[in-house]
Amino acid sequence: MSLNFVIFLSIVLVVLLLCMFVVNPIARKIAEKTPNKFDDLLVEKRFFSRALQLVPATIFSAAFARFVEQQSLVYDICTRVSAVWFALIAFAAGSSFFDVVETLNDQNQRRKNKSFHGTFQAVKLILFCVCAIVVISQVIGKSPVFILSAMGAAATILMLIFRDSILGVVSGIQINLSDLLRKGDWIEIERHHTDGTVIDITLTSVKIRNWDKTISVIPAYDLITNSFKNWRGMEESGGRRIKRSLFIDQQSIRFLTEEEIERLSKIEILKPYMDEKRVELASEFTAKYGEGAVPTELDMVNSRHMTNIGTFRAYCTAYLRSLKNVAQDMTLMTRQLAPTPEGLPLEIYAFANVTQWVAYEGIQSDIFDHLIAVLPEFGLSLFQYAGYLRK
Repeated sequence: MSLNFVIFLSIVLVVLLLCMFVVNPIARKIAEKTPNKFDDLLVEKRFFSRALQLVPATIFSAAFARFVEQQSLVYDICTRVSAVWFALIAFAAGSSFFDVVETLNDQNQRRKNKSFHGTFQAVKLILFCVCAIVVISQVIGKSPVFILSAMGAAATILMLIFRDSILGVVSGIQINLSDLLRKGDWIEIERHHTDGTVIDITLTSVKIRNWDKTISVIPAYDLITNSFKNWRGMEESGGRRIKRSLFIDQQSIRFLTEEEIERLSKIEILKPYMDEKRVELASEFTAKYGEGAVPTELDMVNSRHMTNIGTFRAYCTAYLRSLKNVAQDMTLMTRQLAPTPEGLPLEIYAFANVTQWVAYEGIQSDIFDHLIAVLPEFGLSLFQYAGYLRK
């Protein structure tokens, strides 16, 4: 090895040290003073420090041939070192650049909930594979085509060994491209007893913080091959469904007396219904029995008459229509379900105009507090097991 070649290597080393310990700190200070955040990210993710290595690498690659003979072993080693150096710089700088792009994506207000972490991981994995093939080919002195051919022959074995990893990678890309999940989504997976918010989506797994503050990590391919519930649609709609039943004691269901009809007609939100219903039923009764006919108890069976359960159902709907915290532009109704041994289910089906859990539960509880308390005004009672009543 000649003295000139040693001096040349020393110069390359000095240039490398200058880039790392002089130029890079200067670039960092300049980036900190500029209002642009992009250059700050380039420094933070070490793109500048890695890209600066192109300077000594280029000097080494362009000039080493002047100091060594082309037929010598040193020349062959320098050629391979140069190729490996450039491959490593390309991989390192490329990875840093994609880290910068990912950070910018996360900071974008319109796209901050769309996690492309898995996609960027896949791109960096491809870069790593290309870099690894180049490095191995240079170390063993074979063409990259030879490495790819060898990998093709071993593909079947690799598929068996790394089956779960490959499935995870493919599923992670599918999740990101098809927008099945985003950061911040509330999802529910019954088979894994998982119910919470997505906090990270990687290339092979999804990390979920459950409502009890535990963390669940679910393989990405499990979400692709099996079903799960994503509550994003509810959150984007601005309304959260209230769907709960009051179980009415069927023995308390009966026709309303005239005195009760008069009393219930004084309820403000129920008065329009009562007035309309009284006119409608009186018209039908007159058409059937003639003008001046007086209804008897049997006529309640032979003709239509108001019941306490029907009137209460109308009251429930009117009450929901009067609430500001119930979405009026979404489905709203009170309906009877099939009778059960536990009573007649009277279901409230509506949407609160909030999606936050605590606020939603407060609205739902206030509604049923009121409806349960007002039930006796209609001569109705809730079903309750006799055993509980004795206690």
